[in-house]
Amino acid sequence: MRVPLLLFSLEQAQTLGTRFRGLGVKVYSLYPGLRYDLVNADLDIAPERYSATSFLSAVIWGLVFGFLGRLVATLRAMEEPQGFLLSFGLFVGGTLVFLVLHMIYPKIIAGKVAAGVDRELVFAARDLLIQISSGIPLYTAIANVADADYGQVSEEFRVLVREVRSGKSIVEAIENMAVRTKSIYLKKTAWQLVTAIRSGANLEAALKGIVKLLMDYQFSLNKSYSAELNFIILIYLLTAAVLPTVGVTVLVIFSVFGMLSINEAVFAGIIGISFAVQAAIIGYLYTKRPAIYS
Repeated sequence: MRVPLLLFSLEQAQTLGTRFRGLGVKVYSLYPGLRYDLVNADLDIAPERYSATSFLSAVIWGLVFGFLGRLVATLRAMEEPQGFLLSFGLFVGGTLVFLVLHMIYPKIIAGKVAAGVDRELVFAARDLLIQISSGIPLYTAIANVADADYGQVSEEFRVLVREVRSGKSIVEAIENMAVRTKSIYLKKTAWQLVTAIRSGANLEAALKGIVKLLMDYQFSLNKSYSAELNFIILIYLLTAAVLPTVGVTVLVIFSVFGMLSINEAVFAGIIGISFAVQAAIIGYLYTKRPAIYS
């Protein structure tokens, strides 16, 4: 498995992390939560080794940006020390940015795994409810969900079924799933099932409550996203149309009075900044989109 933007695979990271373990320990001390992020993301690597590999990868990215800075300085015939400061600044900035990205990416992966579970859980829970309402035993209903196509939820249920077949009780297997899963709502579902089984309560009523909880959660996500979307669209329109137009108009007026000079570089800069901000807004909307739309 390869982490996006990380220049080394996890197999290579195991070797590099062993060689530079001392460096990895120092980097890992800056972000102790990395250990739990790696576990939640199912990345089988020690945090010290991952930290060392992340630092080496970030340095390589920094060298690339530093080389680009030196190339720009050479093409524009920049005098020293401006050219050196440009390349060195890009090297340091690129290294820090990519180091932070590498260190937080396991948390992003873990969030995507949990979001995938939450997306499919509402459908799997409705399937369980229909089967239990029809008189099908709980284990058989769980096995049917495991054989269905509910993504990560079916995978979690397959593990549960294998544990039951290996000799564990269904209550113990569900408890293990609650501890193992990264999804908060699958944890809640599992613990409610355990409570209902141990107390002898009606499983159908428990599943109805679970389905209602999941539906309310998805509805709240959609409502929150819709409210945020209206504000972000306004910002996008301001960035894409209003601000560039007004900015160019103001610059033209100032240039008439000789206060500023406008050339191709200024227009290119305005277009570039506008494009970068628009891309950032679109990326933000994509990351904030509820998992049910994925």
